[in-house]
Amino acid sequence: MESREVEYVFEAAGYDFLYRNFHYQVYVSGLFEQIDNPALLEKFLECYGFEPEQSLIFDEFAFHFRIFENLYHKNNLKHDPDFYWH
Repeated sequence: MESREVEYVFEAAGYDFLYRNFHYQVYVSGLFEQIDNPALLEKFLECYGFEPEQSLIFDEFAFHFRIFENLYHKNNLKHDPDFYWH
């Protein structure tokens, strides 16, 4: 995904504060470069809860995203319209 598209997904999900905090690390790490469909990132941000006052480092964020990405692809969650974690 392009950086502008990543930024838009974060903003649309209400997590623009996360993008502001991690945009450089996301760029340097290439965390979202291999994502073709923004639905994966949208689902991740929908399923996980992040608060502005929550202490979170980029490595933790990336770890959770990688686990979610693996589950999303390996368990075919991308084909399940009712998929949602609470």
